[in-house]
Amino acid sequence: MRWLREQLGHGILGERPTAAVATLVLGALAIAASLPYDALNHGPNVIFLRTPLDDVIPIVGPFVVPYVSLRPFIYTSAALFLVFRARIYRSAALAMIVTFAVSYACYVFLQSYMERPQITGDDVFSRMIRDVYAGDEPYNDFPSLHASLSTLFAIHWWRVDRRVGAVAGIWAALIAVSTVFVKQHYVPDVVAGVALATAASLVALRICAAQGGVRRGT
Repeated sequence: MRWLREQLGHGILGERPTAAVATLVLGALAIAASLPYDALNHGPNVIFLRTPLDDVIPIVGPFVVPYVSLRPFIYTSAALFLVFRARIYRSAALAMIVTFAVSYACYVFLQSYMERPQITGDDVFSRMIRDVYAGDEPYNDFPSLHASLSTLFAIHWWRVDRRVGAVAGIWAALIAVSTVFVKQHYVPDVVAGVALATAASLVALRICAAQGGVRRGT
């Protein structure tokens, strides 16, 4: 139990009141930043980024499973960061805000379009892909938020523990790759999403590291 108490001391319960409030405010802002997505998810598109590589990438039904795992991945990660690593939580929230802001600017001024195939199979994976298509318009593709958000949390897990970070990195890679195998994104969307998340995460981690200690009793 001593180990658990030590770990909780790095979370929001171990912070001074002012720092805890700042942590919660950043989290709320990150959630708020996610809300405009649906309002922007419409045409007309300005760019169309399909490449020759995209033309030869097949639909691989089982990849819909890592695709739909994004939300459990980021929600679970965020909750664990909040409880056990408040500074990492703040960094992830800040990186999310930056990622959403840059992505939305692209959706407004460089709206993209994904030409989806017709899914006719009746297996469970085909049905899941059709559900994904039904719940998401074929816009807001560049950069890929699936790629950026999964990468963002993998980078932050690496800062917490490299062993866990390696597992999170594999999970994030599967999520990013899944977007092209279920035909939700083109390759340039994924590359841009990973690059954006990496830059936003490195900046956010540096900013939050510069804050110094904010634990109670320090």
